[in-house]
Amino acid sequence: MIKTMFVTFFIMSLIGSLSANEDQTTDAKVKGMITIITKNMQTNPDKAIYYLEEALNYEKQTSQSTLCDLYRTAGVLYLKKQSCHLALDYFYKSLEIQNIIDKSKNHYIYNNIGGAYLALGDTVKATEFWLLSLQGLKQAIKRGNLNEKHFESYIVYNNLAVLERQKGNYFKALEMLNEYKGFCLKVKDTLGIIRAYQNLSNVYFQIKEYDSARLFFRKGSHLAEIINSTSDLASFYYNMGHQFIELNRDSSLYYFLKSYKISCQYELNQVKLVSAEAISDLYEMNHEYRKSNEYLHIAKKMSEENINIESKKKISLMEFEHEQKMKQQELLLDTQQRKNILVFSTIFFILVSILAFLLYQLQKNIAKRRRLENELLIQRLEEKNKELTTNMIQNIQTSEILEFTHKGLQELREKTEGTTNRDLSQIIKTLKNGNRSFNKKEFEKLFIETDKGFYKKLLSDYPTLTNNEIRHCVFAKMNLSSKEISAITQQSQNSILVARSRLRKKLGLKEDQGLTSFFNNF
Repeated sequence: MIKTMFVTFFIMSLIGSLSANEDQTTDAKVKGMITIITKNMQTNPDKAIYYLEEALNYEKQTSQSTLCDLYRTAGVLYLKKQSCHLALDYFYKSLEIQNIIDKSKNHYIYNNIGGAYLALGDTVKATEFWLLSLQGLKQAIKRGNLNEKHFESYIVYNNLAVLERQKGNYFKALEMLNEYKGFCLKVKDTLGIIRAYQNLSNVYFQIKEYDSARLFFRKGSHLAEIINSTSDLASFYYNMGHQFIELNRDSSLYYFLKSYKISCQYELNQVKLVSAEAISDLYEMNHEYRKSNEYLHIAKKMSEENINIESKKKISLMEFEHEQKMKQQELLLDTQQRKNILVFSTIFFILVSILAFLLYQLQKNIAKRRRLENELLIQRLEEKNKELTTNMIQNIQTSEILEFTHKGLQELREKTEGTTNRDLSQIIKTLKNGNRSFNKKEFEKLFIETDKGFYKKLLSDYPTLTNNEIRHCVFAKMNLSSKEISAITQQSQNSILVARSRLRKKLGLKEDQGLTSFFNNF
């Protein structure tokens, strides 16, 4: 039983080892999928979604760190597809695991959650999580364990600066933007630098520091031209046009037209729409109604198209979110089924182990009881053997006394005649028969009680044996001498030798094989 339990545990350990190796392979596979998802997030979102769904099939077989990255990547992807609620679900899942692995890196996920809440229009929640992200970032900088390659670590400064600007806290916004700009320059994050210059330009315009605003505009637009970031360049021109409306309408119109031209060239529809609307308003202010109507017509047409596009997007988004929720429910159901199987398997294994242990204990108790019974049986056998030996000695002593008495009575009978002689003969006969009967009955009774197994086997193997032959088998088993047997049976030793010889032949023993040795192995 112990051997069986050992083999069971060995097999379970082997299965666990194989599962661990399989998990490592799966972990590497999921990491590769995360890389593909990240690369295709901007250029081919459908492909990114396909690989995300494939990766999520392995979420129960990956390490916690990989699963944390997978959930966070899923959140970023869904946020880019404007599925903000799904994004939040995955960001919170990622945060839950990150709390277990390493809380010092929570600020990355706090920043993502803040972005999702802003996309939902909840600036209060967005600010709350961005402040948590900023606090975590500062602690990471203080500890010196911040990886500078993670550009997104510092973007929280830019995000908070935008909110501070919307609240009218311009100097607080400038402080954060300068912090963000300094980091981007340090790590040479060009897109981050452009973003910082654009926001700095907007803030300086709002506090009427126009020289600083134009300086950052020139720096930002120049960098955008160098790296051919058309969307950033169009945004720069639109923001400049918007800032110059009150100062110089001609400059404002110039920048709006440049923004409109770039957006038309590169199909930046949202910038094209707002630029067309702004151009129409400026022409109307300048009383150039024909041109104003021309751009108003373009803006109206684009607005209708955008409404249709947005409606289709919303419908598509609703369908997409419904599909994703259904898949999540399927995954949850599958996960629950796996959990149930695992629970049942564990319970079954525990029950089998308990049953095996109980069986082992039962066998142990049975063996112990048998040992005690055997000990008790041996003790009883010893007591019976002692009783047999005592009775045998008493019988021998009694036989000797009777034999002595018998001889004395015979001598006395020879000296007497008549009635006395007949009485003495009758007494001698009665003593002889009574002693023989007593010895046989007592001896057989004691032996049968002492060794019932031997008695049953003897009758089973040799059913033709007579009572007298059975008695001699017992004598041989007890290794009694001819003299001792004679004392018990009241037979002559010569008669006993003859009986034993016949018995050997009946049992089919060889000439050199003794009765005692035969019955000792019987």
